[in-house]
Amino acid sequence: MLTESNGASMKILVVDDNAIARAVPSRLLRSFGYEVYEATDGEMGWTLLLEKDISLVVSDWLMPNLAGIDLCRRIRAHKCEHYVYVILCTSKGETSDLVEGMDAGADDFVVKPIGAEELRVKVRAGERILDLQRGLAERNYELAGINSRLQTAHKLIEDDLKAAAWLQEQLLPSPASEALGVKCGWRFLPSGYIAGDIFNFFAIDERRVGFYLLDVSGHGVPAAMLSVTLSMVLAPESVNESPLKEFDFATGKLKALSPEAAIRNLNRRFQLKDDRYFTMVYGIVDTQLSTLQFSQAGHPSPILMKPGKRPEFLGTGGMPIGIWPDMDFDSCELPVSRGDRLLLYSDGVTECSNAAGEQFGDERLVDYLDRASGKPLDDLLQGLNDEMKTWGGVSRFDDDVSLLAIELA
Repeated sequence: MLTESNGASMKILVVDDNAIARAVPSRLLRSFGYEVYEATDGEMGWTLLLEKDISLVVSDWLMPNLAGIDLCRRIRAHKCEHYVYVILCTSKGETSDLVEGMDAGADDFVVKPIGAEELRVKVRAGERILDLQRGLAERNYELAGINSRLQTAHKLIEDDLKAAAWLQEQLLPSPASEALGVKCGWRFLPSGYIAGDIFNFFAIDERRVGFYLLDVSGHGVPAAMLSVTLSMVLAPESVNESPLKEFDFATGKLKALSPEAAIRNLNRRFQLKDDRYFTMVYGIVDTQLSTLQFSQAGHPSPILMKPGKRPEFLGTGGMPIGIWPDMDFDSCELPVSRGDRLLLYSDGVTECSNAAGEQFGDERLVDYLDRASGKPLDDLLQGLNDEMKTWGGVSRFDDDVSLLAIELA
């Protein structure tokens, strides 16, 4: 006995207004093992289709009330829970009739008088197609369930990333920070929810202000986790085990290390097993001596902006932190005066590319800073942000972009 996938015999509807023409296929189909329903016209057939779980219809073409081809059109227009396979019976075999029937949604045809073997073969073909349809529907149902679970998991991950992004932003200095007459402005633009960049600006003691910007190699969660860890380690509130400080036995207090000594400490501490590294600029402004001292570890060179002069790059680059444990880092010291500005930035700035693949580059950055030198600090940073987006033709950058600017007020 031929059965549906659930183990029950397939239900077939035979529709014909002629009792004999209806009885012959009905008897044959029952002998094949199918459960058969009969209807005297299309309207009765439609009613049975709505009431019974019928999978296949064998219908005469010409009938009163509702012809077979119109019944076929109604079936196709109706939103059935499962596919209904339709075989139209006709005494005509012209190509135009077959085309009209296919346009109406018929799946197959038999020509009267119906032969037993022809009917059996065509119904078996229909049953195979229905089995495929049921299998496809089951797979689609399973896929819909998988997709729903994936969407739920994605939403949880997205919520976690948003929470992580909020936490990362809390580690940044407050907007328009000022310490000991030194102002700070910044822009933090992760390429995703979270970034491998981090920076800070803080008072070290009653005369010195510290600042840094670092960029962890790679992207996504691993880079962001390390950047957050580094931010916590470098927090100015740390009183013990800070790479930026050491114990002074003469005074019995912690004292700030020079930038190169601080970076050397970081390099010894963060030799990571996964070959991850980070670049960094760490600097100190002494407000009493009016000096700027900084050390650079593989990071893009900071840019000094003096009133009335073209901005200039400082430093020699150096090696990133985490490559080799025993590394020395250079230090640069220079006098600064009121109105001087210093810009630190991640490589996402100069490596921002336009549609042609051309990078924003050092020269465009300096040209912009030269043109915008008279703007307030926050307007200068926002203008640079806008300039880069215009250059790249994007609303969001492919790489993390961080900007940290300080100004001696």
